Amino acid sequence: MEHDESYLNDKIYDSSQIIEKLSFLNTDDGLKHCMDDADFYLDIVGTFVEDNVLEELKKYYFSNDWDSYRVKVHALKSSATYIGAETLWSKAKRMEEAAKQGDIEYINLNHHQLLALYEKVLRNIDAVMPERVNQEYSSSIKKFTIFVVDDSRLNRQVVSEVLSDIYNIVEADSGDSFFQQLESRNAPDLILLDVHMPRENGHEIIRKLKKDEKYTHIPVVFMTNDNDLSTELQGFDDGAVDFIVKPLNPALLRARISRILELYYLQANLQEEVQIRTQDILDKSRQMYAFFEQLLQSLAKTIDAKDKYTKGHSDRVARYAVMLGKRMGYNEDQLLRIKYAGMLHDIGKIGIPDEIINKPSKLSADEFAIIKSHSVIGGEILKNITAVEEIYSAARWHHERYDGMGYPDGLKGQEIPEVARVICVADAYDAMTSCRGYRKGLPQDVVRKEIADGLGAQFDPLVGTNMLQIIDEDQDFDLHD
Repeated sequence: MEHDESYLNDKIYDSSQIIEKLSFLNTDDGLKHCMDDADFYLDIVGTFVEDNVLEELKKYYFSNDWDSYRVKVHALKSSATYIGAETLWSKAKRMEEAAKQGDIEYINLNHHQLLALYEKVLRNIDAVMPERVNQEYSSSIKKFTIFVVDDSRLNRQVVSEVLSDIYNIVEADSGDSFFQQLESRNAPDLILLDVHMPRENGHEIIRKLKKDEKYTHIPVVFMTNDNDLSTELQGFDDGAVDFIVKPLNPALLRARISRILELYYLQANLQEEVQIRTQDILDKSRQMYAFFEQLLQSLAKTIDAKDKYTKGHSDRVARYAVMLGKRMGYNEDQLLRIKYAGMLHDIGKIGIPDEIINKPSKLSADEFAIIKSHSVIGGEILKNITAVEEIYSAARWHHERYDGMGYPDGLKGQEIPEVARVICVADAYDAMTSCRGYRKGLPQDVVRKEIADGLGAQFDPLVGTNMLQIIDEDQDFDLHD
């Protein structure tokens, strides 16, 4: 029994010692959540590391799955509460609220800060109580490596004693030793570099280091006994990120190194993030382009479905408009825009009664006036789509005439937007070559003569001439098939 009591006392003592080392947590609050049972609390802290949602947060963030992201941030908030990780809890809470509100901009700005804070807590716990953390999970937590370059063994020993519980420490007593080791191991995450050393001093070492592209990104912190502004300015000019004055203050050393590594982690991940997000934007752009194309196709079919005599009219007008655009030297963006304009130029027919559109005989004056209103209706439907202004212009003004005798606004010559002048010719060509309720499609030679006669009157001479060239090259009248 005495043996059991002694073992219990040792266990309580050990637990108390471990909890004291968890000073980066609010252990008082954590213990309250665990009924002041120290071993229960430490088990919970160990489980916090083992059951971390770090990889899931990354996955859902990169896939833009904000509902799942919110669920995992909520889980992190709850688990941070249990162990007393107050700062992490606060950050996770704000991220959860942002996810609920769909504030993606806030999430993008703060995601990597959350991960850096989360990983810092995980590393610190693992450093204090590795025996409580399943090694499968412990080994997956990245420990930063710090390279200490100082000719003083005592200084290197102080750094190692202060930092080795959190970081991997590698030592070198000279520039030669440092560069030899650097070639034979993975690059460190940070370098602590003494300024004054025999043979090569710190300034010479950092200049040599920064010339190698493999190492330019590694943050370098100078250690020096000097309290000299010129030394600091020279160090910053060489590429150092900070100075630490000797004799080294353990608390200050830990705080400085932690802050610099967090910033380094954010910068390194930001570069990766930019690459991933750029690819994601490209993928999303392709998806949106495909969606837009499909949407326009559906709208065009909806328009054509109202008129049984003009099936496929919108697609054909778009195709002819693109052919004209190519001859007129349009770039890819302009060709896309004129294609969209052709597909939607008759959208205003949605507002015209079916019995008028599909009337098999000639229209009365009143009925023709109603038909003519489709250009105004189309313009009203599309006027708010400012990203592709051409579709509005084509819908409203494709029945304007070059001589000013068209409708709805009687525009003349260059007053008519170019896209509308192109659609006007493409639309007229398809109207003449298509069957109507009251006539068959006109022969190619008749269509050519109508367009030639209309140059400068109904049609822009330049656009019309290009259409004549297309007709002349279509010897077998395949264009309309």
